[in-house]
Amino acid sequence: MRPRPFALPASGEALATALRETAGLVLLALLSLLTTSWLVPTDAHAAGCPGASACPYAGIQLIGQRAEGVLRFPEAVALGPQGDVYVADQLSYAVQKFSPEGTLEAQWGSFGGGHSQFGPIGGIAVDASGAVYVVDSSHNRIEKFGPGGEYITSWGKHGSEPGQFSFGSSQDPTKPPGGGIAVNGRYVFVADSGNNRIERFNLQGREAMVWGTKGSGPGQLNYPRGLAANESEVVVADDDNHRVEVFTTEGAYVAEAGSQGKGPGQFGFPYGVALDAAGDIYVADDLNHRVVKLNPQLGFAGAWGGFGNKPGQFAFPRAISADPAGDTFVADTANQRVQVFDSSGDYVRTIGISSRGPGELTAPRGLATDPTGRLLVSDTTNDRIELFPSPGFTFAGQWSVVGGVSASFYRPTGIGVDPAGPVYVADRGYGRLLKLWGDGTWLSESGGPGALGGFQLAGNDAVAVSAASHETYVADAAHNRVLVFSPAGALLARWGAGEGNGAPGSAPGAFNRPEGIAVGPDGNVYVADTGNDRIVKLSPTGAVLAQWGQTGAGNGSFRGPTGIGIDAAGDLYVADTGNNRLQVFDANGRWLRGWGNRGAAAGQFSQPTAVAVGCEGDVYVADTDNNRVQRFQPVEQAPGGCVPATAWPPPLDVAPVLTVKLLRSSGVLARRAVAITIACQRGCKVLVTATLAPSARAGRAVRLKAAARGLPAARSGHVRLGVTARSLARLRSALGSRRGLRARITIVAVGPTGRRTTVHRTYLVTR
Repeated sequence: MRPRPFALPASGEALATALRETAGLVLLALLSLLTTSWLVPTDAHAAGCPGASACPYAGIQLIGQRAEGVLRFPEAVALGPQGDVYVADQLSYAVQKFSPEGTLEAQWGSFGGGHSQFGPIGGIAVDASGAVYVVDSSHNRIEKFGPGGEYITSWGKHGSEPGQFSFGSSQDPTKPPGGGIAVNGRYVFVADSGNNRIERFNLQGREAMVWGTKGSGPGQLNYPRGLAANESEVVVADDDNHRVEVFTTEGAYVAEAGSQGKGPGQFGFPYGVALDAAGDIYVADDLNHRVVKLNPQLGFAGAWGGFGNKPGQFAFPRAISADPAGDTFVADTANQRVQVFDSSGDYVRTIGISSRGPGELTAPRGLATDPTGRLLVSDTTNDRIELFPSPGFTFAGQWSVVGGVSASFYRPTGIGVDPAGPVYVADRGYGRLLKLWGDGTWLSESGGPGALGGFQLAGNDAVAVSAASHETYVADAAHNRVLVFSPAGALLARWGAGEGNGAPGSAPGAFNRPEGIAVGPDGNVYVADTGNDRIVKLSPTGAVLAQWGQTGAGNGSFRGPTGIGIDAAGDLYVADTGNNRLQVFDANGRWLRGWGNRGAAAGQFSQPTAVAVGCEGDVYVADTDNNRVQRFQPVEQAPGGCVPATAWPPPLDVAPVLTVKLLRSSGVLARRAVAITIACQRGCKVLVTATLAPSARAGRAVRLKAAARGLPAARSGHVRLGVTARSLARLRSALGSRRGLRARITIVAVGPTGRRTTVHRTYLVTR
């Protein structure tokens, strides 16, 4: 496929940075709902527990929403004959149907290649009867459904013959899926992006005809995307030619408009097009972050938008639909919403919930629980770690700001928790291992750009920490090895073929894309050797103790195992990703039980990639392509014991970090006080003293003091340094008619472990 990130043309790194900055604009713009109810199976059979003959768990909790109104980079929008709004996106793998006012009415679909399954969706259209046509870009096909989502038929496969497609697809948001579709009267029109052509079908997907070749001349195309059609013409967003072309329904070239630029009638990669009843054309002008309106003669008729996340602004709009009156529904892709405008371009309303809202997840790939039972989830695509404390597991916060080479995460995956207080995150996008404290304070990094620490990481998907030695183990998948670090961050060992220098292999002691790792209560290390479809058991020094598994779907066999979680009894819970199930083994590899199969219901999975077992004995699974975490309460539970939420993490033994701000610089003598606010990053006790004197040399300074007080972590406290009546008289006498004063303030802060910080501030104030 032809990739193009969410950014202006520049280097790949700059483009990725622009996308992350866009994500920051809309991080908490929209609130979401978090599903947290326990779903208790009604019986002990497979109907209650998918993939299990006897139900191994007593209840399930779903954390995060698979779709349910959440949008994850919407790439397609269409209107039904009754005004209903159909939206499909890149990473929810579902079609969502909303009322014209934005109420979710229905949804269908899940990840996969079967009937009513999808990869990233590149286009959607609705015919006069209400039938819905979906561009499944991953599988190069069109799927047709009834108005309620009933599967009717599908057609297409990869290729360049009539009836075949080459859409281009990716689960990377910086590489949008190709394909576009429009329906009018008797015909379905499809933008076959990778083949640089338009295909026309009847409503059953038959009688294919083709027009267009690659080029920039009249009637030629260069990666066409959006389509719109009426009884007489087909309008095409000729994306890489930065123009709109018009054809008859028989494929004859009629006219074109546009060139690359930002001026009236120019475009920056036009993605989507729409037609109203008057023949006006609306264009989703992607890199210009706007909608452009053309009259029926293709003359410029106006534009609206601009980059941003406020109502009426856009971040890479990629699809558009118009009703007969000219109201437009715009897929505001990077802001993860659909915006509605009237025919003049005035903002009307927003449809959908952003997946960046609190508690929502997109492709979670890392899990861990801390000693209090709190769940930490790598919200991988949204570049953050989300926190869900026990017992309710409702969203309680996130970590998105760190340190080192970059001040933010980039595709975080595995998480490892040290009971002593540190938390380690595999920041896969930057190829580094981050060390934070359990309260989110950044401490250090290893690896990363420039090979900091003398080594590089690639595909670092999983992290585990030994509770006994506090050593950290990283599954460095792309280098086919496991790396071992000391508590101080020193590289201690490389395990794998060729002494861990990157060679793949299947012999004992070798790995092929190891993507999961865990440490048992006995200190032994277990590796999900993904490419070899096996689990490898190692001693703390790296000696091979056992291995089990082979390719297959039977008990004890695997297809791409990834995550591993270990309970207090030493049993292993393995995410058998390709088989969409969880398998449980004892420490020697004896199969105990398993459950799960492909699907979107509770207890089903879509590419599960990580597992964690909590201190209470519950099992957590990152159900990655269902965009959620499932929490299971096993019937055979091995609780290890949780500590109170106030007992972990222990205080970080560092000096306090203070933020100080003067509240008001004028009227100090009128109020008889200097007032400041102080915030202490991790909580501390502060003693504040000051001197106040005329800013000129005349007059002695007077001393001010405030009582010592405690400050909770990250909460600002108001401190008032009062001026006594005697000092007030002295200052007024010294000032005369002058107004300026100099306040010199000293703050002594004592942290939870006794470490101190002294901060001096000088402010110019007035009487």
